[in-house]
Order: sequence, then structure tokens, then C-alpha cells
Amino acid sequence: MSDFALNPAVDPGALGARLAETGRLHLPRFLADQSAEEVGEILRSERGWYRSVHLKSGSFSAPLDGEEPIEAKHREWLDAAVLDGAAGQMQYIYDSRRLSSEKRFGLARGDRLEAFESFLNGEAVLGFMRRLTGDDRITSCEAQATRFLPGHALTAHSDNDGKGARLYAFVLNFTRPWRPDWGGLLLFHGSDGHVEQGFTPGFNSLNVFRVPMAHAVSQVASFAQAPRLAISGWFQQEV
Repeated sequence: MSDFALNPAVDPGALGARLAETGRLHLPRFLADQSAEEVGEILRSERGWYRSVHLKSGSFSAPLDGEEPIEAKHREWLDAAVLDGAAGQMQYIYDSRRLSSEKRFGLARGDRLEAFESFLNGEAVLGFMRRLTGDDRITSCEAQATRFLPGHALTAHSDNDGKGARLYAFVLNFTRPWRPDWGGLLLFHGSDGHVEQGFTPGFNSLNVFRVPMAHAVSQVASFAQAPRLAISGWFQQEV
């Protein structure tokens, strides 16, 4: 049994109408305080990051030593990696640890981040999400740890996986404090080209939204005083 816990004061039934109205929701204090503090500290101490890059010019994932790729060829690739502002397709540069994929492909490390991924796939969280969304199709959570450093960004996309497995996307944030002018905002795009809404990555806040939905993470500013740390992914159905 996991020793992580949700905030017992959060009532999914009372919040469901707000999510249904717009298809997205900002939910502060999602985890119990002790659980949020532990996950935040784990992410701040994590050293097993990969630099994930997907650009018009190509894609790669490189293991890091601190904030720099371990291998010289990856450092060369990263030096040449530039977001193309004219490109129409999704692009990104950020650090990740794909927790669910590690377990699925036999690369589990047996650490507390993986224990938290198991908690997200337990009945406490999946049941909460079914009550919040009113959607009984939710059976699993695909999760990754993410770190956005200055210059990192994720351009507009919808999270449509082409299979219909992804039902609701989420970002659970663990940086304290965070100022909006540091960037790293979760932005929702309207069909008119304007930003309909934006969420600042407040500590222990869950941002959840229906898939597909156009959104992006704005570039983290050069003067940001901390990395943007989060657990993100999708609540899914079997397909």
C-alpha cells in the first residue's frame, strides 16, 4: 500500500461541474501536504534526467549529467537544437524521466518516483479522477517527471494520440515559488488565435483537461530562478 495521499479536503464531486463546463480545471492542494513536500523534494534531488528534444530538424533523448548531456555527440546535437518559430508542428525541449515507460520496458529503478507513479495508478487517484470527470472509462495513468529549465518550451499541440487511449491530460506541479513572468505557463489556445486561459505552475496544483485540446507550455525565461518541476501525463482507457 502506498503512503502517498490525496488532500482529503478536496471533493471531486463538487469540482466536476467546473471541469465539464470548459473541459479544463486548475485544482490547488491536490495532494496531502506531506506527500506534496516529499514529491517536490524528490524531483529537486533527481539526477536521472534525459534531455528530450523534438524539433523540425530532428528528435533525440539524451541522458544528462546534471544539466548537460553525458556524451559529446549529444552535446553537439543540443548546441544545434533550436526551436523553429515558423514550424506548424509540435516542438519541444525539456528534461524528462518517463516513469510509466520505464516500468513497461523493464527499466524500473525501484525508487520513490516510481512509487509515486504506482500511486497515480492506484484506486485512490483513478477513482478520484473517475468521480471528478464522471468518466468511468479511466483505467490507468501514463506519467512522466518533467523539468523545464530556462529556454525550454513545448509548442502548441492537442495530445491526440491517434488511438483514443488518452482521455484527460494532467500536470501536477512541484515548484515553489513560481512567478508568471518566469514563463512555463500552461496556455490554452482558442480558434481565434488568442490565449483563452493560462495556468501558472503553482506548487501542489493539478491542472487537468480533456483530450484533445490545443495547449502549450510557454518558454521558461532566462531569468527564471528555479526549474519548473512537475509530474505530467494522461489518464487513459484501454484500447
